[in-house]
Amino acid sequence: MLEAIISSVKAELEKSGAAHVYSAFDCIPVGKRTGNIFTVVDIGSFESSTPIYTLNTVYIPYKAEVSLRITAPEKCSADDIYRYYDSYISMITSGISGRLVGMTVKYDSNIRRLVMTVRISLGGIIRTERRTA
Repeated sequence: MLEAIISSVKAELEKSGAAHVYSAFDCIPVGKRTGNIFTVVDIGSFESSTPIYTLNTVYIPYKAEVSLRITAPEKCSADDIYRYYDSYISMITSGISGRLVGMTVKYDSNIRRLVMTVRISLGGIIRTERRTA
């Protein structure tokens, strides 16, 4: 389920023009990620409700908080990372029926880069086909 949510957010980001979008499940070190600015999509929290069963399908309502970590190249200003957010990230909240929960920009001394973290609250229903034994 988590990978499906991450994949859908990743697809919306790429559709909006954001390049170099990665899943939190990717094992690529920061130094080997391509692009000047890259985004990592992760799940901060996840909660599912009671499944709804039909003859052939199971519907699972969920709430999730998705975290987008936008990492800028070295020597990038906060103005540059905000401009990138406005151009490629801000518009996807409507595309994925999400709500902006919070945003921070901090300097990560481990990788010597600015990192913007955007948290988006999502809700939806995951649909899976029932399997017969």
